[in-house]
Amino acid sequence: MAEYQTLIIAVVSALSSGVGVGITLKTDVKWLRLMMEKMDERLTRLENGNG
Repeated sequence: MAEYQTLIIAVVSALSSGVGVGITLKTDVKWLRLMMEKMDERLTRLENGNG
């Protein structure tokens, strides 16, 4: 029975870790997309200002 408990704990730990990594990646992608949009706006302003 102890082996099953250990296995269950390992599975739950792996799943929660995977969910945490997924949430972190989703947040990072959202942040990167926002930064790219801001850089695009800055570049457009610079191009229009010097053109």
